[in-house]
Amino acid sequence: MLRDVMDYHGLRRDVRQVGFFETDQHRQLYLELKTAITQGQLVAVAGIVGCGKTTLLQRVQAELGREKHILVARSLAVDKDRVNLGTLITALFYDLATEKNVKIPPQPEKRERQLLDLLSKRRKPIALFIDEAHDRHRKTLSELKRLMELVRQQGNLLAVVLAGHPKLKNLLRQPVMEEIGARATI
Repeated sequence: MLRDVMDYHGLRRDVRQVGFFETDQHRQLYLELKTAITQGQLVAVAGIVGCGKTTLLQRVQAELGREKHILVARSLAVDKDRVNLGTLITALFYDLATEKNVKIPPQPEKRERQLLDLLSKRRKPIALFIDEAHDRHRKTLSELKRLMELVRQQGNLLAVVLAGHPKLKNLLRQPVMEEIGARATI
């Protein structure tokens, strides 16, 4: 079913989603999320099942893709229990590389250096979206923060957007996650 609706910029668009009714709160959340992404922040979107986290992230990704000011990357790995930093770096390579056949070095040091070179060549801020982030291990979240720092030291921006159940918010507030939780916008 197609519906003609107004988008965030006041332009008319056809929408195929049935059952999503955008409120002023949704629009405000979208604008805040987009601002945090343009600043290269670590953002956590947490909420109960069915509250619209994934729908919000899909809308943000689509809008960023249309605008082309920020490059969008996301992990498509289905086996969520095995998603670690290596998997997320692979996702960045696949989504950001300009050549068709991406060759990702297996050695961590070489892989990260090649990723930093790739990000520098792209010359745009990058947003990495991770859904079901409440299932990510603490170590992976810490490594993501470190990767964000390395990218920033190169003069680039990498925003990481985590989405998950309230468990994610609780995880980021734990004392062992203080270094990350204090830097995250929740």
